[in-house]
Amino acid sequence: MTSIRNKQRPFRLLRFLHENTDENHPVSTSELVKIFQAEDAHASRKTVKDDIDVLVAEGMDIITIRSTQHSFFLASRLFEVPEIKFLIDAVSSSKFIPKEKSDQLIRKLTSLVSRPQAEKVRRHLYTADRVKADNRQSYYTVDAITDAINEGKKIRFQYLDYTASKEKILRHEGAAYLVSPYALVWDDNHYYMFGYSDGRQKIANYRVDRMVNTGMTEEEAVPRPENFCTEEYVQHQFRMFAGEEVDVVLECRNDMMRYIVDQFGEDVETWKSSEDTFYAKVNVADSPTFYGWVFPFEGKIRISAPDRIRDKYQAMVRAAEETEER
Repeated sequence: MTSIRNKQRPFRLLRFLHENTDENHPVSTSELVKIFQAEDAHASRKTVKDDIDVLVAEGMDIITIRSTQHSFFLASRLFEVPEIKFLIDAVSSSKFIPKEKSDQLIRKLTSLVSRPQAEKVRRHLYTADRVKADNRQSYYTVDAITDAINEGKKIRFQYLDYTASKEKILRHEGAAYLVSPYALVWDDNHYYMFGYSDGRQKIANYRVDRMVNTGMTEEEAVPRPENFCTEEYVQHQFRMFAGEEVDVVLECRNDMMRYIVDQFGEDVETWKSSEDTFYAKVNVADSPTFYGWVFPFEGKIRISAPDRIRDKYQAMVRAAEETEER
């Protein structure tokens, strides 16, 4: 075993305290002396005290439990256990992150707390057969997009699609997309990139896990339009499905207000319709996603205006009924 030099001892001590101690798992002076001596380091009760004093002077939050045999533990870390649990739950439930990468991230996150705390977190980790992405390029795609945004360059990529037999194919026979990326947005458990598409001559959205062979070009990006607001754009696109922006009036039962606020925010325009209903004016994208959001409410939220949007929705419902009858 390689011996620990005296100058290394405080760093080794800090690592031990970080990995093995917390308020429920302190370590005594005699235990630390034995650990260092086992690693061929010069250690005594005095050197332990001196090293602890050095670490405390450098800002480490090390608590001393004073008794006939002093004990120590690292009291605070960059993240607290509940925060690590939140982050682990987000990683494990994310469809975007492949299982292999998800497991790596969880191991890294648990290394930020003590081993006893990490074991406690892992015992309460349940992932219940969550669907995970299998596009391992996604991490590198995010990196390429971020670099291009920071450097003001266009990106080039290909886009995945599926056949009826679930075979992955490249959309448009593998033609390359050339886009000036503006931002990455996390929405409905997926990452999206939006930016100006050279091919479509407008701002468009792309799911990052369906982008492959992504790379930054040397071509200057098309500048973002003046007064462009990312938050408004995302809200108008309604969960990132493109379509014509349109103001829609919804007639809703009074007990539906929480769903309107959840989806459109507290600033949404509403007014009373009757004793039992109210109107809400919302700006959405005319897309299947919007109609799909309305449908499960079974008439408790209805499209009132404009007529063409209401008629389009009703035609979609009738078409679905006719398909079921066949």
